Amino acid sequence: MNKLEQVIYQFRNDLGSDFISTDVVGMDGISIGGGSLNPNFDAADISARFAEVMKLAVKISTKIEIGKVEDNLVTTDATYIISRFLGDGHYYWVVVVSSNATLGTVRMLMNEFAPQITEAIPHDASSSVQAVTAAPVVESKLQDKGKQDKPKRNFWADATPKDEDDSEAALKTFKYP
Repeated sequence: MNKLEQVIYQFRNDLGSDFISTDVVGMDGISIGGGSLNPNFDAADISARFAEVMKLAVKISTKIEIGKVEDNLVTTDATYIISRFLGDGHYYWVVVVSSNATLGTVRMLMNEFAPQITEAIPHDASSSVQAVTAAPVVESKLQDKGKQDKPKRNFWADATPKDEDDSEAALKTFKYP
């Protein structure tokens, strides 16, 4: 058992009976460690699909400038799925627990184990995967320049006045209930 598998095993034991699955995944969707205790649960499918979710989370948070993504929570009637970036964003960690789990405890354990998992990721694996956190920021900033130059219109206006300096025409444009 390699170091990454040992850390994941310890995390799984600390989490207890609510544990369903966990994986450390590259941004290409390929798991480098983890798995599920339930043979009917497809951890590889979750890993691959959540790579797109994590990329989208970064893209959205960058686009609307709401800060850096810490984690992503998906709740279903049977499970909680928490995914978070590790280290410099080359990998993310996805944990699936039953809906009986206490989210605060799961997040606390993830915060505790994240540095150990990041440290345990094999160095040869980290050089082949690209991080998603840096590229979208530059791309988004370039695209936002064009959007800022466009004149802003009031959503509730029935029509735009031809001469915006004419305040009387502007008052006639807006209709209030």
